[in-house]
Amino acid sequence: MAQTSSIPTPDGITWHVAQQGQGADVVLIPSGEGDHASFTILSSLLSSSFKITTFDMPGFSHTTCPPDALKDLSPAKVATQIIGLMDALSIPTATFFGCSSGGLIALALGKHHPNRVRNVIIHELPLSPPPPILALRNEQDDEILVQKCRHIYANLMNEDKAAWEALGSEYHERLDRNFVVWARNYFPLVENHKLTKEDLTGINVTWTVGALSPMELYFDNVVLGVQAGIQLRLLPSMHFPQVSVPEVLAAHIKGCVEKL
Repeated sequence: MAQTSSIPTPDGITWHVAQQGQGADVVLIPSGEGDHASFTILSSLLSSSFKITTFDMPGFSHTTCPPDALKDLSPAKVATQIIGLMDALSIPTATFFGCSSGGLIALALGKHHPNRVRNVIIHELPLSPPPPILALRNEQDDEILVQKCRHIYANLMNEDKAAWEALGSEYHERLDRNFVVWARNYFPLVENHKLTKEDLTGINVTWTVGALSPMELYFDNVVLGVQAGIQLRLLPSMHFPQVSVPEVLAAHIKGCVEKL
């Protein structure tokens, strides 16, 4: 079972962290929902082989931060914040997994902090966010914003709605607050970041897309991967394999780490 703790870092962030297991360090980075609890089953499955660390992102759920921690956000800025957490936890190097914006942050860690990264495992990067996502940045009514995000996450990002709902009422109550934090602060992380093949140079990357996701949403992942010489793989899921197929994702991550 994971042990949770509050870890302060010099940048003023107090991280809510969950850790379990022993062995090589594997760090699981949340995406736009910002809450580590979607990794609960995955962390448990991996903890028999590795030391798993995950956390709530700055400003989300139980992780608190000063206002400047959320200003002018970019994958590089969040990567630097995570390095501060790694320092506090005495994690010298790690494997990083992230889907969606979590994947962008994982790649930024590999680019800007290569001496701290063994390898990066990513799933479905938001290289060209679809119109329903882009429209959220202009929604000023928090209640309407939350309703739209609930629908998008339950129906467009997860093929197993029951598994998504099974994360529990407390989790989804936290997400209602997190949706607003994301829309008001984290949008630049996705919207203003244009990934190129040069950004992938020198990083040990394993990249997947979901076999059940609409091709139009993530075909740009395939194109960029080919340009960078990376052969993408398929997972039998949509956007959040840690929710719908955690056993498959655990085997995938385990294989990636053991090949190092």
